[in-house]
Amino acid sequence: MDIVTCCGKFVRWYTSNSLFMAQVGHVIQVKSLFPCVAKPPEVLGVYLVWRSGLAGAGGKGAPNKASHNTGMRVYVDFTFTLLNRDHFSVNEAFSGKQVKFTCDCPAQGNRNYIPVSDLRTRNFTDENGEFQLELTMGNVRTVFDSDLRITPQNTSTSKQQRRQQLRLETQYFSFGGFDWNVSLEREEEDGACVVQLNRLTGFDHRCHVRYLVVLGEGERRVDSGLIDDISDTEGRVRGWCPGVTVSEVMRKGVVRLHLEMLLANSLSEVSVSTPPISVGTAQVVAQTAPAQCFDKDKQQWLVTSDLHGDTLRFHIVFKDIHNVPRNHLRYVSWSSYIMRFPPDDSSPPEPVALEGSPFSHYYAQDTSDEGIMMETEVPVKEMRVPDCEYFSDRSQVRLQLEWEDSYLLFQSTYHKYDDVTRVHNYQMRREINALQAENYSLERQLFSYQKSIAYAHSRGQYSAENTPVGGTPDAAPYRHHGSFRHSSAGAAPKHGGHHYHPNHHPAASR
Repeated sequence: MDIVTCCGKFVRWYTSNSLFMAQVGHVIQVKSLFPCVAKPPEVLGVYLVWRSGLAGAGGKGAPNKASHNTGMRVYVDFTFTLLNRDHFSVNEAFSGKQVKFTCDCPAQGNRNYIPVSDLRTRNFTDENGEFQLELTMGNVRTVFDSDLRITPQNTSTSKQQRRQQLRLETQYFSFGGFDWNVSLEREEEDGACVVQLNRLTGFDHRCHVRYLVVLGEGERRVDSGLIDDISDTEGRVRGWCPGVTVSEVMRKGVVRLHLEMLLANSLSEVSVSTPPISVGTAQVVAQTAPAQCFDKDKQQWLVTSDLHGDTLRFHIVFKDIHNVPRNHLRYVSWSSYIMRFPPDDSSPPEPVALEGSPFSHYYAQDTSDEGIMMETEVPVKEMRVPDCEYFSDRSQVRLQLEWEDSYLLFQSTYHKYDDVTRVHNYQMRREINALQAENYSLERQLFSYQKSIAYAHSRGQYSAENTPVGGTPDAAPYRHHGSFRHSSAGAAPKHGGHHYHPNHHPAASR
């Protein structure tokens, strides 16, 4: 789950353009909408907007191609919580499970969230009229569907034209800050097919991708399972061979292609020199120049090795920390791997995760960065052996950095230790809501049981021996989802939470 808290003062606000890009794979924005003053009563409406979907629909920032992202669907679990300044039990919340975002419907939310007058009377705002809105997102699924029409081969055409007929491509879509498409290539002899995921942008980095592909539908369905691969600097992956011909997955001349994108992280590799060590001691007698690399935002980092301890360590420094805007924070998280080279050159190097990976930090504008020390389990004495399995060449160690998240956040007063209290606060509220729901269910059962006893007494037929445990069938547990507040005994519960409904979409206001 990602938890984000925003502030508003009767205005429209947006999250940072890259706030959810790494985790979700898309740019998300939050809108708070206020109707015209001339339409009483004024009601606050809040929407979650898929900005990549806006681009595909030809909205602001749309690319030249109108078909961009039109085959995509994004499913998200989200919860909006308006934080009350008195007590958490009177927070106003509404949620949605696996809510679908498309280019035709890029905004989902609640147009009648809360009356504007209640913001002040129920103490949601401070003396400046500002309020806090918390957004929680999780279980994000990104799906792309396309129909590939198979045309009959014309043997009279040239070899190049036949090759173009044997290769079919989908329209492009955006995920994880890159543009992608999928190609289906057929063999001219036996009709066997190969599915390729192609990266169309960002060729200055390799990319770690995780996805799954489905060809055909119904009985002709072929599933690839989870594919974990590396997209090289030309945007190519190994591809998937389903082991079937096109005719076996085709239906009425069309091959249905289903793709689910799970991960797309940029990779950087640096060769870090290790300083020479005098024989018989572990004292460093020389220093080496740091190796530099760039993350997916083209920010510079410096990496040096450290042999002062018992194990090999790496010191990483954010060189461009001075580029962070004033009164802002840049949150960066990454995973680090040291490459282990096999004795024979025929096998590729094996990445070994560093201890404590993944790493993360909040960076505020400063003249220099003290850096973070990354520990490994490689003993220093092992680095003295000339044929060490971690040496690439010239006593250099190859380090791989996988850039996961990079958020630009407003206000520089937040610290990484604040994450602990923020997550604990969310967890405790969730546990309390679950206990309240259970207590409410027990109260309903008790009320139904008392009702059945009173009914039996009124007819003179009460017998404790004949009464089933749990009362009458009316005593079945009452299921309730979301947070709520209790009212007086015997009265209906007063809900403090709302649930997502399709009618909450902006289109319903038209």
